[in-house]
Amino acid sequence: MKVTLFLVLPHLSAVLAGGYQGCLERVLLFNAYEIDALNDATDQTIGVKCVKADPKTKSCTKWDTCAPKQTTGRKRCNFDELMVFLGKTPTPKGWSVNDSSGKLDPEGTAKQCYKLFTTAQGKNPKVPNFPPYVAVKDAWEFNDYIKRVGDTVNKVYKSKGNMDNRRLWESFDATLAKVSESRAGDHGPHLIQEAKASLGGKMDIQTQSLGTGKNPATGDVWETVDWKETAKQAKAKGVPDVDKEIQGFLKGFYGGGNKQAKDHRVVIQSYKRVTDRCQGCR
Repeated sequence: MKVTLFLVLPHLSAVLAGGYQGCLERVLLFNAYEIDALNDATDQTIGVKCVKADPKTKSCTKWDTCAPKQTTGRKRCNFDELMVFLGKTPTPKGWSVNDSSGKLDPEGTAKQCYKLFTTAQGKNPKVPNFPPYVAVKDAWEFNDYIKRVGDTVNKVYKSKGNMDNRRLWESFDATLAKVSESRAGDHGPHLIQEAKASLGGKMDIQTQSLGTGKNPATGDVWETVDWKETAKQAKAKGVPDVDKEIQGFLKGFYGGGNKQAKDHRVVIQSYKRVTDRCQGCR
């Protein structure tokens, strides 16, 4: 087995769902929205919604741009207004949390977002997913949405980035790292469970903590399979065909009939590509 598999696998474990992760993705969208503001209005694509959409044909007859009320004196939406623009918000205010410097705190804001969604009145309150076409112009699939956000952020950096506005990209990159971390952390228990069920009789499945080790909003443990250590210990004990066994499990889990796991992997790979391009661009 190639070492690179061990290195990237934690980043391939993802969940396409709401929760704390869904709130972080809203913060990431806002980070990108602020960067897109450096473009001319006619070139801006983030914070643009199709109000007359046909998802089946991927066509739109009317696009609207997020805009605050005229009484605010602003031309651009703040985070609360962007949340309302995306739809399905139980309250119009109270979504953002700033750090000591007055900047949007990604973790604090995501925790507040999670709290407001999950404590709202109604049956089974939760963080809803939003369709890509209510956030980014011409985005109809989630992976394309991720790519368009990343491409916009990097394109603006190359043409308009400087020392005075560099903080915008620092905020985006920091939130992007948290999104990837939360996806891996949320999925970890499922991967561990399946790995133990399939391979546990042949080798001891070792685990490792991810990020801070806990979901900041729920306190759930964030861990995943440590494939490198699992293989190392199994080989030391004389377990035959360790690499083949692990590769077979991964192929079945991510590439077989498990469509959900396969879809999750594709999404996290999209985020990883954005991360790689951001690192190369900066």
